Amino acid sequence: MKHTRHGVRTLTTLLLAAALAAAATTPAAARAALPDATDAAFADDCLRAHNEYRARHGVPAMTPDPAVQEYARSRAAHLSTSERLSGGHTGLDPAYGENQSWFGSTVPDLATCRRAVDAWYAQAGNYDYGRPGYSAATGLFTQVVWKSSTRLGCARAHGRGDTWYETYVVCEYGPPGNVAPEYAGNVLPPRT
Repeated sequence: MKHTRHGVRTLTTLLLAAALAAAATTPAAARAALPDATDAAFADDCLRAHNEYRARHGVPAMTPDPAVQEYARSRAAHLSTSERLSGGHTGLDPAYGENQSWFGSTVPDLATCRRAVDAWYAQAGNYDYGRPGYSAATGLFTQVVWKSSTRLGCARAHGRGDTWYETYVVCEYGPPGNVAPEYAGNVLPPRT
């Protein structure tokens, strides 16, 4: 039995940020961070998955950034102190955009980055290029293909949680995407 949950980070306006903070669930009691499960193969998988999707939209490939990578590690550790992304985007540095995924399983299933990025990109079918803008149903997708986001760092924390074997996948983007009113110039339709 597997469960999956995804989160999104937006930086559209202070009003939207305040609304998201007010709507966020109260974090669960903190626990020790799960172990870092980030390795070179994971980082390569993240970069490859992002750049394949970005190529579909005719936007430049992302480049790995060691500073963004280290920040992603700290975020994955932080998120893993609360079960199932219940901590939301609390404490996120506004210099970054962020996508999060949580995977839980009854067996020690170490989720890949491709699996997370594929799920984020799956929101593409909900995006209306004729009415560009933010939507909770598309914010993960738009961050993946956001043209102006050029630096990437992703990390993974994995281990036995309170109920499940859990994997937290976090990708940080610099500069952040999902900025109003810049959608039309940054979220381009896929090439046919």
